[in-house]
Amino acid sequence: MIRISPKAGVLLTGLILLIVGAIYWPKETQTSVLDTYLEATAPPLPDNIFVGDEIIPPVPAPEFDLINYTGERVSISDFSGKVLLLGFAYTSCPDTCPVLFGRYLAIQNEMSAAIGEDIELAFISVDPEVDTPERLSAHVGAMNGSWYYLTEDLPVMQEVWDAFNLYVEKEGAIVSHTNLTLLIDQQGLARVQYIGLPPESVFINDIQNLLSN
Repeated sequence: MIRISPKAGVLLTGLILLIVGAIYWPKETQTSVLDTYLEATAPPLPDNIFVGDEIIPPVPAPEFDLINYTGERVSISDFSGKVLLLGFAYTSCPDTCPVLFGRYLAIQNEMSAAIGEDIELAFISVDPEVDTPERLSAHVGAMNGSWYYLTEDLPVMQEVWDAFNLYVEKEGAIVSHTNLTLLIDQQGLARVQYIGLPPESVFINDIQNLLSN
């Protein structure tokens, strides 16, 4: 016969009561306590959160008057009333630019119904000596892109890059430049900037944010 000391008996009884309580404790009560804890510790996020680097306060996007790959002239005011995602790239880029082209294609596919209506995508060339309208036209066509690709003579482009505080330096066929992309709202204000190559989900989140606010 196994003998249990009084102290061990009290501990064993307490353990049994805890197990029974855990099994039969009403689920409604558990949920209520959990909900109360979450409400107290996790305030809701504001609706206007941007994933990219928000520009505070927003500033007017620099003016420009450039040539699209179609041959038509385009200025920043042509995008008034629409959300504009504006990047800088060049067609012969061997590394980062193709990644950004891929991001734009993903945005184009995800938000196809709004492209050209509420949203515009655009690039400004950082290699105008190579990126003629004819070359840009072939490039956009080969990628089946639904975006603007803007260029001009080098002196004009240098002024545009300076206006955007963009570093551009060409050595041979390679152009070193700031990997800058800007999100510009319907009033022509630069609202968010991206340095580097964020995933398309970041761009899509912030574009949707502007559209809904």
